[in-house]
Amino acid sequence: MISALAALTTLVSTLALLAILRPLATYLRLTDQPGGRKDHVGEIPLVGGIAMFLGMVAGMSVVAGTEPSTWYLLLAGTLLVIAGALDDRQGLHYLVRLAAQVGATLIMVFGAGLIIADLGSPFGMGIIHLGPVAVVGTLLVTMTVINGFNFIDGVDGLAGSIALVALYAVALAGGAAATTPLALVAMAAIIGFLVFNFPHDGENRLRTFMGDAGSTLLGLVVVWLTIAISQGDARQISPVVGLWFALVPIADFLTCFVRRIAQGRSPFSAGRDHFHHLLLLAGLTARQVVGLLTGAATVYAGIGLLGAAIGAPDWLMFSVWITLLVTQYRIVRRAAAWFEERRPLQPAAPVAPQSIPQKRAA
Repeated sequence: MISALAALTTLVSTLALLAILRPLATYLRLTDQPGGRKDHVGEIPLVGGIAMFLGMVAGMSVVAGTEPSTWYLLLAGTLLVIAGALDDRQGLHYLVRLAAQVGATLIMVFGAGLIIADLGSPFGMGIIHLGPVAVVGTLLVTMTVINGFNFIDGVDGLAGSIALVALYAVALAGGAAATTPLALVAMAAIIGFLVFNFPHDGENRLRTFMGDAGSTLLGLVVVWLTIAISQGDARQISPVVGLWFALVPIADFLTCFVRRIAQGRSPFSAGRDHFHHLLLLAGLTARQVVGLLTGAATVYAGIGLLGAAIGAPDWLMFSVWITLLVTQYRIVRRAAAWFEERRPLQPAAPVAPQSIPQKRAA
């Protein structure tokens, strides 16, 4: 009952906040301008992340008594949302953004007491305890997931839909755990946002972006709740199972990271080398891209949940996961090529008839 009330509070709050903040976006200088890599039309409000966060605050306040670490989650979220909003407004150096992510992770570790103490048994040789490098390991994993969701936020509805899948998997895996109401609250905020962001066939006058404030917040919530149910003596799943909930954003981030370094570029520089770009260039619509990648994320999360349900060994789950991680770019490229081959040819533009010069009479 409390979870339902919290989720409803979040949904209503997020919708109301979006309606209030959208007209203020221009005055707050939180709009996305077209140009360069951005091919949208007109200025689009960048207030979705702020609205989702404030909606979560309203909803999580209802369930905070059942999970004291909720306040630390909101504190860490505040740090990321502020940094993200500043980046959306005026642009921040990537080191400043990374510093905010480090700060949020340290709040999780030393405030909420959530840390990746072990990795499960990914190699079948017993549980791997991180010991003195647990904080560093937690930083690397948390920042990878945060940036993964930031990287996939390039098509309307994509980051929100994949986060929705991950959080639903967390809720199913968590069962009666105290993290489940928090996952439901975050899902309600995303659903409220997607009303304004899911791709439409025609013009969407309500179109709103979540911005870096929203994408990094979603990454934080997903990794926070996944760590909470996969660590400690009362864990609900193995850490290896948790990896399946965010395979798509992790693969996109690591693929871009490695490819950009290999090209001598900053891994945090802008580019058109994401999974969604490959599919868009193959002729898929935004809605089709969201459907395809969200479908893949759903399958992967389902594999993780199935593996946990049947007690599949960590080494098997990890072997399949790492194989998919390494080959994900190739899988997406082949999918893009398959769709491109079947894309109907565009009719050629009609050629204006040309007059044939007449010979002059001799």
